[in-house]
Amino acid sequence: MEVKNYKAIGLMSGSSLDGLDIACIDFEYENGKVNWNILEAETVPYSEMWQSRLLNLPHQSALAFAKTHTFYGHYLGELVNEFIEKHKIEPDFIASHGHTIFHNPNENFTVQIGDGAAIAAISGYPVVSNFREQDITLGGEGAPIAPIADKYLLPGYDFYLNLGGIDNISCNIHDRFVAFDIGSANQTLNAIAQGMDMEYDHDGRIAKTGELVEPLLKKANANEYYQETYPKSLANQYVQENLVPLFVNFDALWEDKMRTACEHIAFQIAKAISVVIEKEHFIKEKYRMIITGGGALNSFLVSCIRKHCENVEVVVPDRKIVEFKEAALMSLMGLLRIENKTNTLHSVTGAKHDTFSGAFHQGFKRTI
Repeated sequence: MEVKNYKAIGLMSGSSLDGLDIACIDFEYENGKVNWNILEAETVPYSEMWQSRLLNLPHQSALAFAKTHTFYGHYLGELVNEFIEKHKIEPDFIASHGHTIFHNPNENFTVQIGDGAAIAAISGYPVVSNFREQDITLGGEGAPIAPIADKYLLPGYDFYLNLGGIDNISCNIHDRFVAFDIGSANQTLNAIAQGMDMEYDHDGRIAKTGELVEPLLKKANANEYYQETYPKSLANQYVQENLVPLFVNFDALWEDKMRTACEHIAFQIAKAISVVIEKEHFIKEKYRMIITGGGALNSFLVSCIRKHCENVEVVVPDRKIVEFKEAALMSLMGLLRIENKTNTLHSVTGAKHDTFSGAFHQGFKRTI
């Protein structure tokens, strides 16, 4: 079968609102097999204006929403143009996740803003966007979508943990994947750090000096979301309204709250692994788990995870993979959409069947 080469740019904006991840991935695609390499990647920090606008948009008017959807699409197109010019890249297509504003699978809708047509118009390249909506319409959670990257890009592990604003986990059970959102990760840690006039807890240095606050840990672990079985997924609004305030408003020293948050996150990760092992009858002598996402750079948090996950070998890969796996995921999902191959797994989301999701917008500099 013919080997196809694609050079794709992936765009990812996560719930932690630290910025836009942009990665250019070189793919070789042959008969369902993928070889890949990150050529260039960077994170463009959001200005205070964009952070505020994206954070507060769920509470704004329909007019403000429509304008922001369009303006944000143009903004993404401009950032892509700067990236292309800076690195002298000629991509075949762009794959954009957008920024999640609403995620309510129980009410059959999810919304990621960032108009794909605007990105295509500004950049001139084909764009694939809106990757979650089709799964929702088929009764799925629309999340997590990361397992398709775990399957194609990072084979050889039993568990795949992504530590973003929300942490999610995937499990490969003899080439059948299950996955779900665990809880709040960096959203909580960053909110505590901001209470100390810091952007984030670099390498977990604050948490390392703190003491465990048992009443806070008990209260956090009792949240009703943790009692639900998978498939399940979390909305940013739920995290901001129900999980983050538990830590920010609790009467304790900030460093103690940071330590407790790390222990809480690690405890829930270990619990999620145990639930999957029991529910799926996935019994092995030893398990391997790879960690990606910004939280993988927090060595204290990783040490807490290792402590709680005793029978699991925890692997933190190359920094580029840690930081840009989700942007690479978007590139892969775009590639699979163009090839009309499955990019969303119903075993993960609970949808009626697998789909090849994504809306396609043709560019004028290049066609596919």
